[in-house]
Amino acid sequence: MSTLRYRAALAAILVSTMAPSVGAAPDTKPDIDPVAAAARIDELVLEGLKKAKIEPNADASDEVFVRRVHLDLIGRIPTKAETLAFQGSQEPDKRAKLVDSLIGSDGYVSHQYNWFADILRTRTSISGNGQSVGAGMAYEKWIKDAIRANKPYDEIVYELVTASGSSWDNPAVGFYLRDFGMPLDNLAITTQIFLGTQIVCAQCHNHPFDSVTQMDYYHLAAFTYGMSGTNGHPVQQAAMEIVAQERAEAAKAAKVEGSQKGNGKAKGKGKGKGKATMAKSENPYAGQDGDLRKAASEILFPVRFNNILSTDRALRLPKDYQYDDANPLSVVKPSTLFGQEAVLSESSPPIEAFGEWLTSPENPRFTKVIANRLWKRAFGLGLIEPVDDLKENSVAPNAPLMDYLEQLMRDLDYDLQAYQRILYRTSAYQREASLEEPVPGAPYDFAGPILRRMSAEQIWDSLVAMTVTDPDRPDRARVLTGDKRLAEVQLIAEAIYDQQPAQFLKNLREVVKIQSELSLRIEAGEKKVAQAREKGDPDLVKQAAAEAKAIKNELDQRVEEVVYRDGLQRKLNELKGNPAVEPTSKVTGSASTGETTDLIAGERLIGEFARTLLANYGTFEEGMAEVAESKRSGIIGELIDAMFFEREAALRTEREAARAAEVADWNVKDREAKAAYRTFDRIIRDRMKRASELNQPSPAGHFLREFGQSDRELVENASHDASVTQALAMLNGQTLSSVTNRYSVLMREMRGEKFEDRLDTIYLTMLSRLPSEKEKAVFREAWAADPESGTVTGIVWTVLNTRQFLFIQ
Repeated sequence: MSTLRYRAALAAILVSTMAPSVGAAPDTKPDIDPVAAAARIDELVLEGLKKAKIEPNADASDEVFVRRVHLDLIGRIPTKAETLAFQGSQEPDKRAKLVDSLIGSDGYVSHQYNWFADILRTRTSISGNGQSVGAGMAYEKWIKDAIRANKPYDEIVYELVTASGSSWDNPAVGFYLRDFGMPLDNLAITTQIFLGTQIVCAQCHNHPFDSVTQMDYYHLAAFTYGMSGTNGHPVQQAAMEIVAQERAEAAKAAKVEGSQKGNGKAKGKGKGKGKATMAKSENPYAGQDGDLRKAASEILFPVRFNNILSTDRALRLPKDYQYDDANPLSVVKPSTLFGQEAVLSESSPPIEAFGEWLTSPENPRFTKVIANRLWKRAFGLGLIEPVDDLKENSVAPNAPLMDYLEQLMRDLDYDLQAYQRILYRTSAYQREASLEEPVPGAPYDFAGPILRRMSAEQIWDSLVAMTVTDPDRPDRARVLTGDKRLAEVQLIAEAIYDQQPAQFLKNLREVVKIQSELSLRIEAGEKKVAQAREKGDPDLVKQAAAEAKAIKNELDQRVEEVVYRDGLQRKLNELKGNPAVEPTSKVTGSASTGETTDLIAGERLIGEFARTLLANYGTFEEGMAEVAESKRSGIIGELIDAMFFEREAALRTEREAARAAEVADWNVKDREAKAAYRTFDRIIRDRMKRASELNQPSPAGHFLREFGQSDRELVENASHDASVTQALAMLNGQTLSSVTNRYSVLMREMRGEKFEDRLDTIYLTMLSRLPSEKEKAVFREAWAADPESGTVTGIVWTVLNTRQFLFIQ
């Protein structure tokens, strides 16, 4: 067993023993002393500073450190209680202990997920205009689970690049679903992410600024080209073959019949030929293929963009290939870009050889890139910049430090938590931030971390921490939603894939009839939506979209009756006998391989997506794709309800108990208090969830997008620039009112406090320090001049818009 495979097996055993919700104990490898490793990093940093004749920055104060390390490791500011606990500790190693407690916590998983999500460009609606939300949520959960289990980085990457199957069987296929139908583009993304090498130019021509040729690109792409997305299924092809056979037999019979009739007439009259032609025109199978394919598309629509096959298809050069080392359309064999050649095997697909080569410790860039990326995450700048555009001559200004970090990552077996524990223990990290912005292309010697503006997610998550109790807790309701959505997709897939070709063909013909009946109404709905959009009337758009949704729901229900019911009725009967049963048995049939797979879970998420589409005047095609995600009311809906009855009931019970406790603890008694609590519980609590627990990315106009969250179209595409709309979002948006709601964490902590005490609470919560005498005087004067500016809302808004809040010092 290879080292990689051994670690994979070992990790599977260890995962079950790890605590998921609190910071895990330090998990550095027994032969790596984190204190000694941190000291060695500090030595190398100081050597670089000495060589550059630069003095290191002073050590950061406890107030600065506690805020910085919370933002860097768990993605939010510390609460007032967390700040006071740290500042009040007299333990000499309290900083190291704080680092250890944060790494591996729920907050760490959330923040680390945001980082991975930006790099991997994850989207809840991962592909196909909203047709694969179940797959997108499963992929999101897979990444979070890998982070929570501290799966070694090389194993994460290997499992991603070799992932095949269906989303419910292997959620890691989201890596390929994200670039569905674009294998060459996916290869460019893969090298950029994991090898820090941008070769996308070489997809069309030799790289103008590097030694990579178009032939090099195609050689490397030949490894991954076999990873193919599919929306069809063999049963559809087999059914169409029956149609072709029926058509051939009908044509043959018509020909024979025409010949026989012709032979019975007087010779030379030409009657036989005419009769044969007439028989052919009356062939009931003529012209059916288009209608049948349309019906098949309707049947398979709910399971589209969920399957990745590992095939042996060959990659050919483009027809316009212009270089003299090969002819256009020549087959290209797999070959690596640099380092050792991948070892191909006749018994395994090329993608496995690629995965082994990519994640090998001997790969000259794989380890360097992740070590450098995590250094940048801690210090604000990579040792080599850009971190994702390494070339043959790329060398870190402090080469000994880069070499040490690279070897450290190997020695730690790609344990990202252990590596980060060492980085955040260093004196280099714990110094004051450098205020000067680094000059692009010029060396930076790390006298201290770079002063950085918070990311959109860090700002949002900090506001969440000021609003709700236990902000880092994973959203179990969202996990349940994702499981239900995926289960729905799998149930439909099982009902389709297990059919015999003849039965599938019969169902196709029934669906053709249904589509014919509804076609005029669908066309009218499309026209009505288009007209509403032209008028720019949101109410008309909503009305038209609702009518289109009703038509689509009717179509769904009738297709369900015809196609899915037979395959799912037995399962429903079993579950109705015991509604608390969890699906533990195997269900035969899978998306495209026919393998037996575990029944995992999926529901649909029409609400927020539909609102977003309507608000942005989405196209009819987008709207219809969104409508397809709406909750089914037939047997599939009944099955989902039965399968997840126990989990939903447990969540309801837990939520009701929490509400009762809050009402008692917070003294919610009079009518006004009850109304405010209902607003907080039903609206604010639902809205104020950590960025990792919201749809990915957030819709246009959301606070996160206004503050620069990536649209996930490009790798690490977030913006850290300020804008006027951000100030307006702080002033006029719902976020400030949520933070200052009477039942928010911040407001409850200030209950009964006087002005100065309230100011202390606001500062400790938002800046992890007490206000200075000068700051107190400023707010007193402002309050005297304008009482509005001295209110809690006014003070919070003022601090929110300061650089001290928005920057990580």
